[in-house]
Amino acid sequence: MSDPKDDRKPDAGVLRFPQSRVRMSGSGEPLKIIGTSQLAGVLGAPSEQTSGHWCSHCRGIWYGYLLEVTCPVCGNRHG
Repeated sequence: MSDPKDDRKPDAGVLRFPQSRVRMSGSGEPLKIIGTSQLAGVLGAPSEQTSGHWCSHCRGIWYGYLLEVTCPVCGNRHG
């Protein structure tokens, strides 16, 4: 039984978040792979054990362990 306070239509479909429609400047450019973190290299981590992280300053992806936050190229810690 439906809730009388719920005014959503059951057949409304899926609504997208507005962010999915926003294109950032340079988003048409190919992604750069900027490297692997020093810690992952020292420990000899296989690529299957690393995860990708985005660096907005370098505009590329670097790979490291899950909890690492510092870009190995520029030192950015804010994604």
